[in-house]
Parts: sequence; C-alpha cells; structure tokens
Amino acid sequence: MPIIDDENQLYDLELSKKFNSHFGNSADGRLIDNFGNFWYISQEHDLSNFISLLEENIGIPIGRFLHNSAADSFELILDSVKNMKLGFFSNKKRRKLLKEYWEIYGWGYYDSKAHSITTNVYSSIISGFYLSLIELDQGFRSKIQWRQVKDNLIICEFNDLNKSLSLPQSLPNMPWVKSTNNSAGVSNHLLEKQEIGWSIEGKTSFVIPCDMINRIIFNAGGYIDNIKKSVFEFWTLEGVDKRFSSSLICILQSCKELFTASDVFVYLNDSNNWDSIIESHLKPFGLGSIKYLSSTEKADIFEVSLESNAPLIIGKIAGIWERAHGKKCRCFIELNENNFTLSIESLLSYN
Repeated sequence: MPIIDDENQLYDLELSKKFNSHFGNSADGRLIDNFGNFWYISQEHDLSNFISLLEENIGIPIGRFLHNSAADSFELILDSVKNMKLGFFSNKKRRKLLKEYWEIYGWGYYDSKAHSITTNVYSSIISGFYLSLIELDQGFRSKIQWRQVKDNLIICEFNDLNKSLSLPQSLPNMPWVKSTNNSAGVSNHLLEKQEIGWSIEGKTSFVIPCDMINRIIFNAGGYIDNIKKSVFEFWTLEGVDKRFSSSLICILQSCKELFTASDVFVYLNDSNNWDSIIESHLKPFGLGSIKYLSSTEKADIFEVSLESNAPLIIGKIAGIWERAHGKKCRCFIELNENNFTLSIESLLSYN
C-alpha cells in the first residue's frame, strides 16, 4: 500500500523500500547497488534529449553505440546475479529476481514469451538491457531486432548466433571506471509507482548504469571526423587518453547543454554556496562525487572523484555554472592519480 507523505504526494512504501535496499551501498549522494555498481537517476525526457544532443555533437547516428553499450554494461551487472547461489529451482528464482530488479530500476515490465517490453526508456538502450537478460537466461549469444510499435511498447525478435557467452572487455585507460565495495551508506529515495515504472516528485524517472555512459565514450572514440568543431572551445582536458578525449568532450558538452536547456533554476549567492547547490542539484540523482574547493576572481574550482559517474557530474556542474552566471563557460579538466580537478571560468574572460 502507498503511504501519504503530505497532502500532495503519494509514495509507494514497498517499492521505495525495495529500491533503497537494492542500492544499499549508496553514500554521500552516490547511487551504488549491492554489487558495487554506480548508477544515476534520469528523468524520462532527459535521456532522449541527451541522446539527441549527443548525436548532434558527435555528428553521426549513435543508435548502435547506445545499444551495444547498454547491453555490455548490463551484462556485467547481471554476472553478479548469474553467480548467486539460489538453491533448488535456481533458474525460476533467478527469473523472478530479474523481474523484480527490472521494476526497481524503473524500466517498466517485459514479457519474455512474447518478447515485448513496456517501458519509458529509450528503445535502443532498453533493448540492449533486454538482450543481456535473455542471453543470460538462454546461455548463448543472440542477435536482436526491435520495433517500437507504440510510444511505450517495443517488440523484439531474436536469432541464435550459437556462440558461448564471454564477459565484455573492461574499459582500458579510464581510471574513473570502477565499482566499489563501500557499504557504509544508505539510499533514501521515495518512489511513486506508476502504470509504467515510477516517478519522483511527479516526474517519471528511472536509473541507468554509469558504465553505459563510459562505454559510449569508449565505443565512439574512433569516430571523430564529424564532431561539431565548436564543442572544443569550451573544454581543455589534460591527462585523458587521446583515443577517447574527443568523445568524452562530446559527452560533457551534451550533459552541459541538457541542463542549460532545462527550466531548472539555480541560485548562486555572493558567498559562493556551491555546497548547497551540489546538495540540491547533483546528489539526489546519484551524482554526488564532487567537492567544491575554492573560488578566485576568475574561476570556481572543484574536485571530482575517480568514480564511474564522473563524466555526468562534470558536464552537469558546467551547465549549472552557466545557468547560475548567465553566460558561457570554459572548463579546464586535469586527470591525476587521485581525482579530476575542474576549473570553470567565463568563456569571455578566457578569450
């Protein structure tokens, strides 16, 4: 039964409890599941708008990148489920557990016999997640084709490839891509159950694995010829592998533009209240791995932890900076052994 938190909002107690239990490693504005994987909360239209911005900045269609990145990231997460000892009728118990996880993630629901998915998640991405789930169940590789027959309904077809399963490769030279064993935390999200998925404060939302974003960066690293040239004037990277520095910049720019295109208000006072801004605009979405360090006459300086959510954090804080100051910014990012150092200043003062 849902509980009434106040006269305007309904929260589903059981769903919220399951969500917070599943993300039991969360701490200090991070969203970490019980296997140590980093996730973030995306609102429904933010994901599709982000993809449109990313395609515009990269200059090529990225549907296949999205699908493959989603499939690989979820396959790695499911490997922990695969290795769980569930006793008698383990296959049946595992299928039940995966359906419960699907609901917890806010992805809607699926029918594994009809191969239909009812969801609010972008089709290329959700079909990648579903492919990994089906391959885990059947134990071999398949090729998937999907059709979005309605706004929220996707039909999938499979062809067996007769190949055994092997885990996707780890991402090389991305020191921020990692899982964690930190267990000193708690998730405290209140979810409102909807006919498809769930919402937070009335806004349809779901979770996405941060590893998927990093795999998009890696997979798009070789496709730089069509990148919009103007994106490079906003970003300077030091210490990042040149093989995917351009695709990382496209991710950062798209995250920034996503925020600046929103109607979210940001109030920055004279005392540079960045800590409270981080508390209200980043931590509720699992993007809390950032610390405000200091401000100079020209720049605001931050430290971002080497964690899988780092690209999302850097892009969004740049968008927040632009919204707070009402002008374009230039970002200087240095990757070192312990963290990212991020310095944000006005593009006009830089020029």
